[in-house]
Amino acid sequence: MQLSENDLALITWTALAEPGDALANLLWLAFGSDALEHARSKDFKSWYQLVGKYHPEYLGGLKPAIERISLRLPSINPHQLVERGIRWNCKPVNVQQLPITRQKFEDLGFHAPLLLWVAGNEQQLEKTQVAVVGTRKPSKQGIRNCQRLVDLLAMPLVSGGAIGIDAVAHEQALKNGLPTVAVMAGGIDKAYPVENWNLFHRIVRSNGALISEMAPGVQPSRFRFLQRNRLIAALCSELIVVEAALRSGSKNTANHAKRLNREVYAIAGRWENQMSRGCNSMIQSGLAKQFPLDGYLELEPDWVSKRIQDAMRNGAVSTDEIAQESGLNRIDVQKHRGKGREAEIGR
Repeated sequence: MQLSENDLALITWTALAEPGDALANLLWLAFGSDALEHARSKDFKSWYQLVGKYHPEYLGGLKPAIERISLRLPSINPHQLVERGIRWNCKPVNVQQLPITRQKFEDLGFHAPLLLWVAGNEQQLEKTQVAVVGTRKPSKQGIRNCQRLVDLLAMPLVSGGAIGIDAVAHEQALKNGLPTVAVMAGGIDKAYPVENWNLFHRIVRSNGALISEMAPGVQPSRFRFLQRNRLIAALCSELIVVEAALRSGSKNTANHAKRLNREVYAIAGRWENQMSRGCNSMIQSGLAKQFPLDGYLELEPDWVSKRIQDAMRNGAVSTDEIAQESGLNRIDVQKHRGKGREAEIGR
């Protein structure tokens, strides 16, 4: 692989930063490879001048950034990173070489990646893609919904390569002969989870791609997974959440997509299915639109209905029994009992 000095400098620089590091990115955009020379010579005067004058909001983070860069710099060898990448069939790709992808990433501002490590066909990133994400613990209905969704969309898709909905989406795309892109949270050689290694190989062999902004050898971490989600959101034209708990990485991805003005959808389901609650909540709050896949939105029961449901589970049947068991008055029980019965029957 023929790499220029500037390419090697960029590989080194991005290996010094964490994903989404706006300060590191703006320094590179301002100084180019000279930023690396400043770090090597420990001449940071121009950094303070630039940030203080044009980006004072980042001034407080400059000293910690200098410390991190100084600690990491002696251990970074770009030639070794490239050689390690080659062993894992991945290569560094300057985002500037991908004009459509660069334009997608522009919505991330200074948080946009400068370099991607790619195993497979990087040109897939230039295509219009839909993102399909969801829980790692899908229900049987969620798996069926995901398969039907991918069949219905019939277009290239991007996801996170995780077990659960992500893997189902990638698998169904491959089954339908559609290219798919999986975005990793660590280096390509540390692609996670290991259970999906066979899937990752098939994605690459089927004209798709595995991508990461992290250099080979970098382990995935919780922070890097959350930052990875912004890339999934940026790469897609629309994002669809199949199933998700109330607190989930899928909601994090949906929030990124919403901030980037991507269309966000979720598939509604029954509230008693915990993996539908996140989707229902996103729809109810306006974060996502309901995707019409035979689902229906079931809002969270109010506190009165919940007390009625609990009383009925404990054997209460009549209005008086429910009122006695729940501690509610007869009027509230009569008003809400229909909701309680419907919810109980649904269970």
